[in-house]
Amino acid sequence: MLKPPLQFFEYDKVAWKGKWERDVFSEKLYLAFEKYYTANPETPFFELIPYGVRFKQYVGAIQIGKTTIEILPKVGKEGNEKVWQNVLLEMLKVCNLLQAKQTSEANLKLKSNSVLELYYELYLNEVELLIRNGLIKKYQPQTGQMKALKGALQFAQNISKNNIHKERFFTKHTIYTKDHLLHQILFEALKVIEQISNSALLKDRIERLKFLFPEVKNINVELVHFTKIESSRKHIPYLKALTIAKLILLNYKPDIKGGRENLLAIMFDMNILWEEYIFRILKKNHSQEFQILSQNKKLFWGVNQKVKPDVVITHKESKKVYVLDTKWKVLKNRRPSDEDLKQMYVYNHHWESQNSILLYPNGSNQENKTGNFALPMSARNHQCQIAFANVLKEGKLNKGLSAEIISYLM
Repeated sequence: MLKPPLQFFEYDKVAWKGKWERDVFSEKLYLAFEKYYTANPETPFFELIPYGVRFKQYVGAIQIGKTTIEILPKVGKEGNEKVWQNVLLEMLKVCNLLQAKQTSEANLKLKSNSVLELYYELYLNEVELLIRNGLIKKYQPQTGQMKALKGALQFAQNISKNNIHKERFFTKHTIYTKDHLLHQILFEALKVIEQISNSALLKDRIERLKFLFPEVKNINVELVHFTKIESSRKHIPYLKALTIAKLILLNYKPDIKGGRENLLAIMFDMNILWEEYIFRILKKNHSQEFQILSQNKKLFWGVNQKVKPDVVITHKESKKVYVLDTKWKVLKNRRPSDEDLKQMYVYNHHWESQNSILLYPNGSNQENKTGNFALPMSARNHQCQIAFANVLKEGKLNKGLSAEIISYLM
């Protein structure tokens, strides 16, 4: 049976001894985090504290050696780790950061006990589907020795290499093969999962996939490799697998010296995830009545200084414009910062909106509050509303959240 992941919340402080001591957090884990931090001092995921770590606004999962750690979002005191793990998974799915279409809800809940294992499982599902449907071939340039003249003869190399062996030809030619960049990337991700996963079932599936996979060249995958993949109709079936492979390969830090504490982190900035989630549910549920735009930019100063609110909502019939900015933090005393209010004032002017909303998660049954800006806009008053979204409802992610936000506008 798989060992369940250690679960903490964003901004938690945990240590193996001292003020923030937690039984589940060992000195060995701390040393692994310390080693990673030393090699990556600008990591945004956590910072070191005495004998432990403090997680930041990033949520997701980190695997160090055989230990999986999940960092979960949370607002207020409502809900436990299981509740907020489900909230995270739902948000990731809505934002297309977790492609779960090939796996039923029942399978997701039964087979995968952590965010990372779920990503591994989804990746293997996609690779299995590609193999079942047939892996594509591509033309690849080749240079080398041939026993028959094929392609373009490379005169300089041919003279230097074949002065004695006149029966050989050094040529440049193309072959039609499955050994190309797409499959090389996918195979590297298979090897990483095999090395780092704790699941015997997943390792068994990987062995079967490796047996079915064509022989491909080993490469050290970097970001530049993904930029070399051109858009093509033939590549569409590969997109989901490549997305997950990119997450895994670019966030994998092998322990070169010891080989025991390999680290993989699949983490998401909760501020960005909250913003994207709100946009997606509004777009999905209210596009008939409203035009809903994300990151809509307008010139603010000079020739390239622009402002861009998170969401701009325009009522199609009345043409009224509403500007929405999301903030993933608990607002104390219902008092937004001067900086946030100045930002909303600018948005109102640039989008000619009389109504803007600063949307926070509701952490302690806070009530909405509206205030007018003192300086009118075109001789008309305009306002900013402080709204608190109920993330949870009856212990689950609030499915009616988008309707509640629209009600704030109206």
